[in-house]
Amino acid sequence: MAMVFCRNCGKEIKKTANICTYCKTSWFSKKHENPAIPDGIKGWSWGAFTFNGIWAIGNRTWVGLLSFIPIVGIIMCVILGIKGREWAWRNKEWESIEHFNRVQKKWSFWGGVLIITVISLDIASAFLAVPAYQDYVQQTKNNMNLNQNYK
Repeated sequence: MAMVFCRNCGKEIKKTANICTYCKTSWFSKKHENPAIPDGIKGWSWGAFTFNGIWAIGNRTWVGLLSFIPIVGIIMCVILGIKGREWAWRNKEWESIEHFNRVQKKWSFWGGVLIITVISLDIASAFLAVPAYQDYVQQTKNNMNLNQNYK
């Protein structure tokens, strides 16, 4: 039988249970606004930080869609990095903590790949741009010298 975690106390219960056998909270009740987060859930999320809006859709964390708004998005990326794992745990049904961590590690892996790729491309473009800029400066100086010789 499939098991899930209670949104209130974090204990493992049967998926078909309407009420948690440990804390007696109904699955359909809004009684507890901030249920306890089990150990191993909290922490930084590179996936939420880098793929913010897409990550938010995949993890049913709709507040993350604010990352598509200019300026607000920059702040939201950091907030998602900090709080994203907790919000994802609360907003989506997970088979287990292990399943949750497995999924979030994939997001973080690809987030890390994206960050490393962007930094590498930035460094590579700097190596290409600096010599081109130096050539441009030298040509400008040469042209200025030629213009002065013709006066």
